Amino acid sequence: MEDMEKNTRKKEIEGTEELEISQRMSERADDIDNTTYRYLAELLELNESDSEEKFPWNIEILRKVFDSAVSVLQEYGYAVCNPYVAMSESGRQYRCTLSECGCGNCNCQEDFMEKQRILSSIEEAIARSGMKVLDGDDDCILVRNSRMDMDFQISVKSLEE
Repeated sequence: MEDMEKNTRKKEIEGTEELEISQRMSERADDIDNTTYRYLAELLELNESDSEEKFPWNIEILRKVFDSAVSVLQEYGYAVCNPYVAMSESGRQYRCTLSECGCGNCNCQEDFMEKQRILSSIEEAIARSGMKVLDGDDDCILVRNSRMDMDFQISVKSLEE
C-alpha cells in the first residue's frame, strides 16, 4: 500500500511548471486520493494486502468517484475543497481561489491569487472581444485594439493594498 500513497493529481497539478501548489494543497490532494482509494477497496471488500493486486491504483477511477461525490455534495449545498492550479488560454496561472470554490475559508493556502484570477478573466474577455493581449505581469495586462490601432494597459489593484 506504501506505493499507493502517491499523488498522481499532484503531478497533474504540477504539470503547470511555473506555479507550484502549496504544501498544504499537496497534502489535501494526497488525502483525497488515498481516502478515495481506501473507500473503493472497502466497497470491493478487499483487505490491504489484496487491494494492490486486485484493485490497482487507477487515477481515472478515483477522479470519477471524487467528481461524482463532489456533484452530490454540491447538489445539497456543500462546498468541497479540491486544490488546483488554473491556467487561462493566455497562459496566466493561479492557484484556486475562494471566489471559485465557494468555500467559506481555506485551510490549504495563506496567499490567495485573486488578482491573478481577475486578470485571467479579463484576458479571456479581451480575447473574445477581438482584441489581442500583448503582454502582462502580476499587476497588469497590455492590450492591443487593432481597429483603433491603440494599445492599453489594464491594471488590477486591491483596495486593501
